[in-house]
Amino acid sequence: MTENHYHFYASSVSQWATTNDKRDLRQLLKLMDKDGYSYNLFLVPGKHTDPYEIAMYQPMVKDTQWLGHYEVKEK
Repeated sequence: MTENHYHFYASSVSQWATTNDKRDLRQLLKLMDKDGYSYNLFLVPGKHTDPYEIAMYQPMVKDTQWLGHYEVKEK
């Protein structure tokens, strides 16, 4: 079994969350959409349990990739 050496990190003005052992990317996006605020999504090298700094709602990890800004769909 291959262990992931990356995780997804999403943040809005209201909350932040990551993928982890119990939450995959689909579940992360659903959680962020449910919150009702637009958010940014990042692919972060390293495990979700690795410590790292956050500045201006962004993970401060070398080689982090910004994947986009997501707007909440109008109901």
